[in-house]
Amino acid sequence: MLTPTKRLDLDTSLLRVASVMLKALSPRGVMELETLRSVVTTRIGPDGELSFMAALSFLYTLGRLEYHTHNDTIELRAG
Repeated sequence: MLTPTKRLDLDTSLLRVASVMLKALSPRGVMELETLRSVVTTRIGPDGELSFMAALSFLYTLGRLEYHTHNDTIELRAG
């Protein structure tokens, strides 16, 4: 369960990073992994790098993302 504490920085939280990822992927639907990582670090800052993989795993677990190994891209799934 995602439980906030009083020391949680909402700007760099996992949910914020996940929302930035979804917003970046929504216009095109597909993006290279490193491009997505650079979008997150540009919008959130260097602390976004710490939550990047956790947010990616979170969205994958929810079934919102598909990873393609042959070209190292992330695809937004409809749903």
